[in-house]
Amino acid sequence: MQALSLAIGPAGITYFTQQLVAQQMTDELARITPPDRTIPIPPFTVGGFGYSDSYSNVAIVLSNGSLSGFAPKSGTVVQKSGGKFDLTLQAQAFTAHYKWHESYSDYSCVAGDIGPVCNWINGSDDYPYGPVFGSLTTVVTLGFQYNATSKTYDVVLAGTPTTSTAGVQPNVPGQSVIQTQVGSCFSSHVSDATAASVSAIDFSKPIADVFPPLIKSIAGSGHLTDDITYDFGVGDSGMSFPGDAGIAIGITGSVSYKGTPYPGTPPTGLPVPPPPTDSHHLQTYVSNYELNALYWAFYQAGRLTLTINATDLPDPDALHCKTYANWIKSLKRYSAFAMRADIAPKAPPTVSFQKVWVLNTAAMQTLQAKLPANVYTLLGGLAGNGYVTEGALDGDLQDAGINQQYWPTITQAAYAPGMALAQSMRFTLTILDGEPEQPNIVFDLTRTDILQNLGLGKTQAAGSDAQTLMFDFLHAVYDATFVSSTVPDFDGSDFGDKLWPTIGEIAYDKELAAIGHTGTPLPIMSGFHFLFDQAQLSIQEGFVSILANAAFTKP
Repeated sequence: MQALSLAIGPAGITYFTQQLVAQQMTDELARITPPDRTIPIPPFTVGGFGYSDSYSNVAIVLSNGSLSGFAPKSGTVVQKSGGKFDLTLQAQAFTAHYKWHESYSDYSCVAGDIGPVCNWINGSDDYPYGPVFGSLTTVVTLGFQYNATSKTYDVVLAGTPTTSTAGVQPNVPGQSVIQTQVGSCFSSHVSDATAASVSAIDFSKPIADVFPPLIKSIAGSGHLTDDITYDFGVGDSGMSFPGDAGIAIGITGSVSYKGTPYPGTPPTGLPVPPPPTDSHHLQTYVSNYELNALYWAFYQAGRLTLTINATDLPDPDALHCKTYANWIKSLKRYSAFAMRADIAPKAPPTVSFQKVWVLNTAAMQTLQAKLPANVYTLLGGLAGNGYVTEGALDGDLQDAGINQQYWPTITQAAYAPGMALAQSMRFTLTILDGEPEQPNIVFDLTRTDILQNLGLGKTQAAGSDAQTLMFDFLHAVYDATFVSSTVPDFDGSDFGDKLWPTIGEIAYDKELAAIGHTGTPLPIMSGFHFLFDQAQLSIQEGFVSILANAAFTKP
């Protein structure tokens, strides 16, 4: 099963990681503390005229560590083999704060009248200790993987972080016993031990607190409504790291409505895009399975089953029998009554990738430069039309009086790979005459629309913040076929074609537009959002391609 696929390029990996560190992980990093450290000091003796002190069992314990001015920033992200990434974090000019506790034994001797007087002294002292660091650099190796058990994406530590410091100023307390040694030769020893303490900071907790929950949120980004859920687990192609220069993932994209899975045939052969090599962060392919599942779910929810009363229309007379009494004699007896229109889909609408011809603004601008002025004027009446067959376009060109020699030029300008939405529904008109068995007129209606104006947006579905592939509709063709009527002597073979545009199409278009503006969800991490205005969307053979950048906003 693979209805979507995704590739993240080097620019995306760098951006995502740096933004997570800069905006999410900084607070966690600022709270980390250096571990306690014991610094053993070798025995030493100091003396002068008439006295000597021999110190032994000297130990310095650094505890209750904290940092101030510590603001690590992301440096580089280097992709290694096997889905591992070296993330470099750097911090400049910060101070460590410890409680300095020292203990010692001092064999102290002073000159006396008949000889030296010596005593053992066991001492201990506490001081504040604030060494200053010029810089800290740590390299954390992260692994990006998929947890098949929990069906979530994970970022894990893939090795022990390596940390180094530079420019350490130990600032040994002035009253410490080690300051009594001439030349303070232990300062470098303390400096090295202090640096080792800070270098032993455990970066695993902030990484565990920040990265995994955000990565795991990818699966939850398919929550479209309380009832409609898209699954973004790993698909048939699995997860790979092409050329160790990006991440490529096949994604299931399976859909369920109230826990019932969409029964459509899973797509086969959906390729995985190559990781972008330019400044774009990611590329996504979306199959029509995702769109078909969207319509199936809304079909299950009853969103395409509509009831229209006269008061729902801009022109209420469109559902009054009197409007048609002079045209269809069998309706004259019902001139005092209104009708109710019911639309019920016979099956969920389906989306297919196919050739389409659209005389949109771009096509018309091209044709204005290629056609004689008089021919372009004739074509103006067809501007904005869409066609799902070349024959339908040719038919309109002929009706417009355009010479056949210009048809290939027009066809070429209007052609594009496209998506068509096919629908089949039952259109029933019920005459509200108050009788127990109210007369009705029943038609079957088929309709085809072209999906256009593809774009990225945020769903309008209540309770969801999913980011979706959205689209508009361009009506192409419909056909109403008379099925039956309980109106005596009713002959309405063409009645449906005349009534549908003024009655059914207005309300049905509104529902289709709402579904298109809800859209089909795309996988993305919490906090990230697509830069909609910079996305490049195109319809390929069998899928929609989305090339996009993303931005991160700290919650």
